[in-house]
Amino acid sequence: MFDLSYSKELVFTGNIIQDSDNSIDPDESERRFNRYIELLDSIEGKEGVEVAKLVIRSMRAKDDYGAYQTSQRALFRFPPEVSAQAIVDELPDLIDKNTEWAGEILCGLANEIEDDETPYISAFSVAISRANQSVIEKIMEYIKNEEIDGWLSHRVGVLNITSSIQAPAS
Repeated sequence: MFDLSYSKELVFTGNIIQDSDNSIDPDESERRFNRYIELLDSIEGKEGVEVAKLVIRSMRAKDDYGAYQTSQRALFRFPPEVSAQAIVDELPDLIDKNTEWAGEILCGLANEIEDDETPYISAFSVAISRANQSVIEKIMEYIKNEEIDGWLSHRVGVLNITSSIQAPAS
């Protein structure tokens, strides 16, 4: 089921057609939206890091009309190490292309702090510590900015990665 055609379909249908786009028939827009949700709901979390990355890559539209909450639920069905690696691998591109969704993913991750255990936050810390320096700097700079007045302003310090990684100079 998770072959090249599935990958293309997930990314294609994840580019949610905007209400202002009159070039697509509304019935076709609804069909694609529903198919996207169906594809996400079929993810069990055992499919591996490449499918987890596809979930993030599929989050491309400005307005999602609620679909990307389903995307995030699918992303966090994967084991913590898989979700965290996918986030670290895909986040720099998402920051460039759709900063709001990057923030929402990190906010979902940071909200784990309300639980007794934080395996996703811990796995994220490990995954980012293994990334190359440019990825670390980009993600840390984004987190720092979002903690000031953004998605992470209510979770300052939660994604404080690890003491062995230094934030970029301001």
